[in-house]
Amino acid sequence: MGDWRALRRRLRLAGGTGVLFLLVAILSELARRSSGLQAIWPCNALLLGILIARRRSWRDMGAIVAGGLVGSLAFHLGRGDPAMITVLFCVANLVEGLLALLVLRRLCRPGELFDRVSDVLALVFAAVVSTLVSASIGGFALAMLDRTDFAAGFGQWYVTGVLSQLVIAPVVVILAQIRDRRRMRRMAAQPIAELILVLGSVAMVTAAIFIWSALPLLFLITPMVLFATFRLRALGAVAAVGIVAVIAGYASELGYGPILAASPDPATRSLLLQLFVACCFLTALPVAAMLTEHDLRAEQARQMGDRFKAVVENIGEVIFRVDRNGRWAYLNPAWEALTGFALADSLGTGWLDRVGATDRTELDDRLQSMLAGGDTGARQVVQFGTAAGVRWMEVYFQGLRDPDGVVLGATGTLRDIDDRKRLEQHVMTAKRRAEQRAREATQLASTDELTGIANRRAFMRQLDRETAGAAEFGWPLAVAMFDVDHFKRVNDRHGHPVGDKVLQLIAARAVAAVRGGDLVGRLGGEEFGILMPGATAEDARMVAERVRLAIEMPRIGDRDLPAVTVSIGIAAREDQRDSAQLLAVADAALYAAKGAGRNRVQLAA
Repeated sequence: MGDWRALRRRLRLAGGTGVLFLLVAILSELARRSSGLQAIWPCNALLLGILIARRRSWRDMGAIVAGGLVGSLAFHLGRGDPAMITVLFCVANLVEGLLALLVLRRLCRPGELFDRVSDVLALVFAAVVSTLVSASIGGFALAMLDRTDFAAGFGQWYVTGVLSQLVIAPVVVILAQIRDRRRMRRMAAQPIAELILVLGSVAMVTAAIFIWSALPLLFLITPMVLFATFRLRALGAVAAVGIVAVIAGYASELGYGPILAASPDPATRSLLLQLFVACCFLTALPVAAMLTEHDLRAEQARQMGDRFKAVVENIGEVIFRVDRNGRWAYLNPAWEALTGFALADSLGTGWLDRVGATDRTELDDRLQSMLAGGDTGARQVVQFGTAAGVRWMEVYFQGLRDPDGVVLGATGTLRDIDDRKRLEQHVMTAKRRAEQRAREATQLASTDELTGIANRRAFMRQLDRETAGAAEFGWPLAVAMFDVDHFKRVNDRHGHPVGDKVLQLIAARAVAAVRGGDLVGRLGGEEFGILMPGATAEDARMVAERVRLAIEMPRIGDRDLPAVTVSIGIAAREDQRDSAQLLAVADAALYAAKGAGRNRVQLAA
């Protein structure tokens, strides 16, 4: 079904092109025979215009070329041209259109010959190049018909061919673009009354110069064509040049106008008329292209501005501009949603009026530095007063400069981060609480609950570390173990609560008596340990003696507690001893002290 529809479309293209080519050729031949003048041969340019008016597939273009070939054959055979001459004319017509099509496909975008000046230049180049080949074939055919010599035939074909492509092809493209919706909207912006008035003025001035005026006022036509171009863009240029060509050709046929005064020779007058129309075209069409290109850029800028405005007015952040006096010069609609204050009431007020006092000075200093040409941008979190209360805001701003680099003020954004800020504060509070609980848990896990000093696990862990360090680096290390002499008697006579207080007092006096960096730990029951990094056996003995004496001292302020003594055993690290062996040697020294009478310090043997 789809292939059948495509075939029908191509058949319509071929048939329509062939009929149109034949009709235009007949009309052109009738005009030539009646006046002897032929300013343009529109058939080839008509074919080119149909090919480039829209983006077509190669099959569609093949159908158009086939239709043009059939129309050309019908015309020349109907005119009575010999078969060989007919073939040459048909080849010349098709070669001219196809070569121009290939050049334009290479250099510009089909269907957009008036949107850029480069497209117009590409059309001129295509017309000049393609007509060189077709004029060579056509001039040869005209010479074979004995109408003229090759040079004259080549010149006549070349001039009419170039002029036809430059005038007729753009007309066809313009007519095709009128059917395009985008172009229709652009052209609809021009009132019909203005269209009639402008083109009517061109027609009246041209008719006055060519028919009624006896003065050489041909130069007045160019300003009128340009006027139509400025008002109507490409449509005005093509329509005005077409009007001028029709009126000038008709007046010259009737024997009027300044062209006839230039020369009595019809061929010369025809050439002058062609050159005049070409000059009008080459003057107006590039101007139309420049104006169209300017209009397209202006439309793109307007659309970009509309899109930017839509983004700015619908974004959730406040976009602002501040003048050199520090006053709001612009605020987007997000201001009202964010702060609860009306735009009309806020514009012109100081931009720091609602900033918290603690942040105001720093923010103003940054703005003044920026206005002086210093800082290029700044970001700060501030407390900002809104209708709903004080909220945390993040403000970012940078200097706004004119093309000469002069600072006009500042522009930036204001973003509500109150929820994020409060969440951060909540997270930080929770983190601090978790860290505090972790520290407390660690302390509980490594601290003896009764005495507040290191428990056995913490003491042994630290002993392992110190033993490994001493073995690696060779520094001295000593360990002391002590327990309370006859502590069972204290519990039996005074009770366990008193015994616990005695243990607490012993721990406190031991901690006070050791060196800084030494570790006192409760190893279990009434047994304690002292870890002394960097201590020799003699150093350890002196520390242990201080501990023994401190515990033996009278209990000033604690007279209800019984007096107790301790026995202490000391072991200094030797190369062969690990932490377990070191502690076992100290324990053996402790039992040796007890066996020697208690309340004494005993070094390991």
